[in-house]
Amino acid sequence: MAKAMLQQLSSRVMKGYDPIKLTEKMESIVVDGNKRKYAKLSRPLRFYGGTTSAVEVGCNLRCKFCFSDKPVFRPQSTGKFYTPQEVFDALDNTAKLNGHKLISASASEGTLGRQHLFELLDLVDQSDYVYVLETNGMTLGNDKEFANQLTRFKNLHVRVSIKGTNPEEFHTLTNAIPSSYELPFKALKHLIDANVSCNACGMISFSDKEGIKDLERRLFEVHPGLLKSLEKEHITPFPKVAKRLSENGLKPNSIAFKGKVVNL
Repeated sequence: MAKAMLQQLSSRVMKGYDPIKLTEKMESIVVDGNKRKYAKLSRPLRFYGGTTSAVEVGCNLRCKFCFSDKPVFRPQSTGKFYTPQEVFDALDNTAKLNGHKLISASASEGTLGRQHLFELLDLVDQSDYVYVLETNGMTLGNDKEFANQLTRFKNLHVRVSIKGTNPEEFHTLTNAIPSSYELPFKALKHLIDANVSCNACGMISFSDKEGIKDLERRLFEVHPGLLKSLEKEHITPFPKVAKRLSENGLKPNSIAFKGKVVNL
């Protein structure tokens, strides 16, 4: 009986793909030496009072609510390879036109291609910009040394996005193994220990009030200050997002619509 229960538990824990193994696969597709694939090198966004952002290709999660589409789900046929200098120059030109002090890359996973990222951050450190590294925390949570290596970059802020409020919800939203839900919390701990500026963002469109409280409790245990800068994210039901949710039988409890949160 005990053996059967352990086998059942092991099967439940191991269901889904491993984001760390998917990281390796994605890097083989979207990274070439110090070059990385991008679908677009710069675009102005309204976030944080105005940001200039590139559109990366390649992610190590497959979120069912993802708005990114081709850069995540079709990395082989999407985008072109660019050097860090090419990316920085494009971000710099658009940021100057729009008066932005924040630059970033988004729509995929920001930690793929460590050499490319570090060379890009070296260029940012020679400027007056602050670079916002968008990450789901999988790689940084799995590799403490990666977080430690970010310490030398002074114009860097890391935004760690947490998908859901518990392992099962995370698995439902991403199909990844439930145990990898712990990685973004480890990433935040590693970053804080390394004195790297960071904050957390929680995708809560599919969560209930108790789940959100649990997420806040977990973050408080990592560091109380994380609650002050916590971003609570709600999905925007773009047509392709709505279609993907419908195909997976997912219904959000809340959405972002015209700049406001709408409870459903």
